[in-house]
Amino acid sequence: MESIVRHARVLAIDDSSEFLSSLQSFFETTPDFCLVGTAQSGHEGLELAWKLHPDLVLMDLQMTGMNGLEATSLIRRRFPEIAVVIITAHEIPSLRQICHTSGACDLVKKSKLHQELPDALARFRISRQGNRLSSL
Repeated sequence: MESIVRHARVLAIDDSSEFLSSLQSFFETTPDFCLVGTAQSGHEGLELAWKLHPDLVLMDLQMTGMNGLEATSLIRRRFPEIAVVIITAHEIPSLRQICHTSGACDLVKKSKLHQELPDALARFRISRQGNRLSSL
């Protein structure tokens, strides 16, 4: 019997087109994850989350208009099964707890993206074992 591998569907939300391009390149070489959409604002990200229903959202913390904490809270209220990882350039000690309170499951620093994002993706994969992403 052929095994079917289901890739985790990822939506990236960040107001920097350069950063989104970097994430696109990252996911082109990351097995088991598929970048299904990008947005450059919290509002645009919410619309795509409703439309695409990803498994995971990578959310920039600081954006003009709706910030990442507000967008995370709205996504998690509407779709509690969608995991959100906050991505930030800030190094504030209490930030991890603040992000967790908004509904985020993890925090990754942009300055350490290539070290921390694979670890966050692995934690996401482990948290989904036995659920709809058990084949990862």
